[in-house]
Amino acid sequence: MIQVSELHFSTEDGLKVLEDVHLHVDPGQAVYLVGPASSGKTLLLGLLGTVVPPQRGQILVHGRNVARLSRERALELRRRIGFLPQGFSPLPRTVFDNLLFKLRVLGNDREEADEQALLALETVGLIRERATEAEDLPPVERVRLGLALALCNSPLLLLLDEPFDGLDPDEQESVGMLLSKIRDGRSTLVIATRGPIPRSAACDRAFSLRDGKVTSP
Repeated sequence: MIQVSELHFSTEDGLKVLEDVHLHVDPGQAVYLVGPASSGKTLLLGLLGTVVPPQRGQILVHGRNVARLSRERALELRRRIGFLPQGFSPLPRTVFDNLLFKLRVLGNDREEADEQALLALETVGLIRERATEAEDLPPVERVRLGLALALCNSPLLLLLDEPFDGLDPDEQESVGMLLSKIRDGRSTLVIATRGPIPRSAACDRAFSLRDGKVTSP
């Protein structure tokens, strides 16, 4: 699913953020990138998700060289990648309408969008809250909504940035269980976190990201 080789990335003033990064993720795996704040985790997810163009090195996602994709092809690939940003904030709509809005923007007709939205809410355990205003959800349920938005269009790959941030230990374990459920559905997940990884979370491989380098812990 992902093959990264000799990836380098620097800021405009020459500060190295990523240096000679190598990463391999097989389809259906749950892989964690563990590192402190400002270690480049969000940047690496952005590169994998084609949001940020690579400077040096090679990134293959689902067999496609990200650096060589046309704008149209990059957009097509991006539509097949689900992303949960750090500190996710929902739209000021109901839980269901948050999903419906995304699916309609992606071009689904109303009947198909309704079906996919309900399936995603069922998967993350929010079906009973579908009529709730999303901004009224407690933090752990906001994460569940963010996950529903990430997976509602059946993506090839899920990129999750700090899904455990701001949650208490029990809530982190509940999200970890949900990620295991999603992964067991044959989804491929790359999760960035400051750690630790909840015990309930399926983890096929974990990498440390520190000082711009990715290493096996």
